[in-house]
Amino acid sequence: MTNFPQGSEWRIWDLHFHTPSSYDYKDNSVTNQDIINVLSENNVSVVAITDHHIMDIARIQELQRLGKDKNITVLPGIECCSELGGNEAIHFIGIFSENANISTIWTKIQGQCNITPEEVQAKGQERICCPFEKTCTLLIELGGLVTVHAGKKSNSIESIKNNLLVKQEYKQNLLSVYHPLLEIGKIDDISSYKEHVFPDIKFSLPIIMCSDNHNIKEYFVKSPLWIKADPTFEGLKQIIYEPEERVKIQNDNPVFDIEKSPFTHITIPNSTQIFADEADISFAPMQLPLNSNLVSIIGGRGTGKSMLINYIAAAFHKQSRSETYNLNSDIVISRKASTKDEPKEFKVSDHPNVPFMYIAQSQIKELVQDKGSFSKNIRETIGVTDEYSMSSEYSSRAEDAINEYSRIIKIINADGTSSDEKRISIRADIKKYDDFITNITSVQNKKKLENYKNKIGQLNLINNWIQNAQQFVSKINKFTDETNATIVSWNEKFKQNPIDIPTLNTVNTTQYISTVFIPYLQNALEKTQKEIDDTKNDFKDYNGDLSTLLDNVSIYQNKIAELKKQLEAIDIEENKYQEITSTSFKNLGCNIRESIEAYTKLIEDKWREFRGFGTAVAPKKKELLDLILQEDLNVSVVVHFDSKKMYHLLLEKLDGRSYNEEKLRNLLNIKDISDFYNFITQATEDNIFKSDIKDGLRGCVLELFFKRYTSFISHDVNVTLGGKPITKLSFGQQGTIYLRLQIAANMFSETIIYDQPEDDLDNSFITSELISIFKKIKQYRQIIIVSHNANLVVNADSEQIIIAHNNDGVLSYISGALENPDINQAVCQILEGGKSAFEKREKKYRIN
Repeated sequence: MTNFPQGSEWRIWDLHFHTPSSYDYKDNSVTNQDIINVLSENNVSVVAITDHHIMDIARIQELQRLGKDKNITVLPGIECCSELGGNEAIHFIGIFSENANISTIWTKIQGQCNITPEEVQAKGQERICCPFEKTCTLLIELGGLVTVHAGKKSNSIESIKNNLLVKQEYKQNLLSVYHPLLEIGKIDDISSYKEHVFPDIKFSLPIIMCSDNHNIKEYFVKSPLWIKADPTFEGLKQIIYEPEERVKIQNDNPVFDIEKSPFTHITIPNSTQIFADEADISFAPMQLPLNSNLVSIIGGRGTGKSMLINYIAAAFHKQSRSETYNLNSDIVISRKASTKDEPKEFKVSDHPNVPFMYIAQSQIKELVQDKGSFSKNIRETIGVTDEYSMSSEYSSRAEDAINEYSRIIKIINADGTSSDEKRISIRADIKKYDDFITNITSVQNKKKLENYKNKIGQLNLINNWIQNAQQFVSKINKFTDETNATIVSWNEKFKQNPIDIPTLNTVNTTQYISTVFIPYLQNALEKTQKEIDDTKNDFKDYNGDLSTLLDNVSIYQNKIAELKKQLEAIDIEENKYQEITSTSFKNLGCNIRESIEAYTKLIEDKWREFRGFGTAVAPKKKELLDLILQEDLNVSVVVHFDSKKMYHLLLEKLDGRSYNEEKLRNLLNIKDISDFYNFITQATEDNIFKSDIKDGLRGCVLELFFKRYTSFISHDVNVTLGGKPITKLSFGQQGTIYLRLQIAANMFSETIIYDQPEDDLDNSFITSELISIFKKIKQYRQIIIVSHNANLVVNADSEQIIIAHNNDGVLSYISGALENPDINQAVCQILEGGKSAFEKREKKYRIN
């Protein structure tokens, strides 16, 4: 492992710091150990010794030795006063590597500036001037970095603007040759530099704020300088290339600025077989720390660079082939649920579950080739997780309507006769039985029989009422019991809250019906029966068979009553038929259309919300969304109506001798979704109940159109890039769309682990956009990639590089930061174009 295997991390740096070697130091009794102790107490990791016009070699070397015991890197440096600025002279500092030959550097500076330590002590700081251009050039040639500030930092902006930048060649050299760090005296100066001093340059200069301490006993830094880098001179150089991402001036560690849930360590305590059935490949024992930002895993072919993340994915059930891995191991993967929490350990053999996004090698390429899966994935990504489906309430109503329609049709068309034909037949039977009653007795008894017949009819009517009342009480009791059972269960579930839904109480109603209404009817029944019995006395002079006569009248009258009930039933069913055909199915049709259109709107609204429109979105999130999605990416919805499939499904239920597709098309006249809507909502003459559709066909149509319409109607998510539909784009461009959406959906979420993005994505997207996107989103989520693309690894400024090695089937990994010389060299050797990627990164910050 390297000295700093976790890669670039935030640490406190102080790059302007004096010792008693400076002529104006406040307390010369301060020892070097005092300096290191106080710096350690203030959590300073790197300090640059910048005494006025002097490099005290012995002191610097002792501070470096003492600093190692406290994990403090001491960089040698020197502060010089220039000839520019008069009373507010421009100062500049040279800072050199911890491994630099200080003696040689100091000798050359003295020769260039014609200064000696004795002269500095005699004249003091302000009476010695080192020529700005020549001295800065020398410092750069000696391998140093230059920082620039005004002697009186309270007015540093005006001083630098009026004195240092007054000559165009000064400004040109300052930017293109010196790559300076600009030192400020107060936080407000940052915006002033950007707005007033360098408003015309296309990149940012590193801006730092340091202690300029002249007495360690009074050491205090209100807003320390945080630099994300190895605590080395090579780490410091990185802020030239990534000034905004690697430099912060604030009180708290920037790692806590934004919440993350990063993986922190992979611990392999013993040599571990990777696959369940293959003993020839294993992980070497190791402890591998992981950076919380961008981690790039590289290696030559066959070194196992993808094996590590594939194993992690399998351990957390993100791999489709998880069962092939040896997951009964002692490997521990540590992860933080929050940046301020301690890591939690997850042992692989415990089969843990942790949320993160994993994209396997070529997974996107395979996904985009399946149009249905790709459409579904995009829909779910923008927040519509449920497939379109009929609601249970609609399904129940549709089922009831179709069953009711079938029941009514069976009644109305029973015996193969129509309702009108049934009415004619029933009325004829009623007349027949009326005639029987009229013709079975003499004229003098006719009135008596008519009275008897009416009483019999009244008796039947009362019996019907009693039966209906008893059934009604049973229905009320059943409804009350079921309703109250539901209310009781709801109240139980919400008993911890002030919820107590009153139950139904129908006792008064049912008791009244049972104790008052039904007895009333029974009394009327007894009274009518008595009247019938009394009527028989009217026939005391009848000489014939009275019993047979009255029985016949009763029989005939009962027949008439039954026939009248049949007429009433036909009227009721016909009214129901009119209601269900003209209203119920029409409403169901409208529900289908509204439901399909509502789901379409849901996707469109979710896309607008996803893009950050119409909702309150934090400025940072909107800025990121615009960067990731840009204006050229759009998502819309197309309702796909498959008429061929619809007719095919109908034919499956019909007699092929009577119907074919052409006949059905001519009969139903449905070609598109608009025709279908008109058909089911009865908006035109071509509708479900038009007369030339036979009942057998209509039953199949009702079943398919109202219960199974989702089998031929679907919502297609239409994605376009620059106006081009996704089907017209290359797989690389399609993969680009997928990744854009995935990243936008999870900008502030869990870790993303991606195996070789360059295999799935359009190369122009990687170079022109993905690098910028990764640089932004790694602030908000950990990214771990396996890559052989040098531009992506280097120019996205990976905080950590993990290099894979395979020694006869034993996989091991070393890690460190880009600024680590060994890592840097490995990147150039392993990745094609690695060296040019570093050069490109550096040139980006130079002015021609």
